[in-house]
Amino acid sequence: MAVTPDPVPVTSEAEWLDALARIRRGPLDVAEGSRVVIVAAHPDDETLALGGFLQQLSARAVRLAIVVATDGEAAFPALSAAERARLADTRRRELHAALRAHGLGTAPVTWLALPDSRLDEHERRLTRALRPLLAGADASVVPWPGDPHPDHRAAGRAASAAAPWGGRVWSYPVWMWHWMRPDAAVIPWRRAAVQRLSGEQRARKSAGLAEFVSQTGPGPAGNGPVLPPRVLAHFERDVEVLFEERR
Repeated sequence: MAVTPDPVPVTSEAEWLDALARIRRGPLDVAEGSRVVIVAAHPDDETLALGGFLQQLSARAVRLAIVVATDGEAAFPALSAAERARLADTRRRELHAALRAHGLGTAPVTWLALPDSRLDEHERRLTRALRPLLAGADASVVPWPGDPHPDHRAAGRAASAAAPWGGRVWSYPVWMWHWMRPDAAVIPWRRAAVQRLSGEQRARKSAGLAEFVSQTGPGPAGNGPVLPPRVLAHFERDVEVLFEERR
């Protein structure tokens, strides 16, 4: 995830509890042997929003593939070019370690290495790159196109456009939980489905999140982490939320 660390929380986890309790749909129906492609804007988005869901897909013998649009090298904008390159390498290693923590160490990951924090400038290029990667997928799971983070919006639009006709498209929010309110008119609650996590799945997800030290620890200049505890609280709950996208 690439975003300037935000020292002031906008919406606490407690404010979402009533909205989450009202979601009646779920779990998602994914047939055994289906091919599902997960698209992420940055390394860690998939673990934050979908760590439990990824484990559920694996348990159903789903053929799972992950595509990451950027390396997340702009998480700290003041870094030099050399420092950004080192951070990109670190974040790739962190994602693979997180997948191993989920029991998904063999899941293929495609890295597109597009410019972090500038996906909106490269949306057409991203759409073209995603089209062959999503071809033949029974379902595509993509960033929510309404998410407050501009990279997530661009990735969500591009992935939705690239997804094959006939395949289902589900989206997942990330920064919505921190920067938006439950009563925001743009949140498509009627299209929401909830995935409930077992204790083991939650433990594996927590272990996966712990691998992203570059995002949960102090910044390189001693500044606060990108993902402080108040943000991580949104992803430590026992449910994950996805929206069914209209095609």
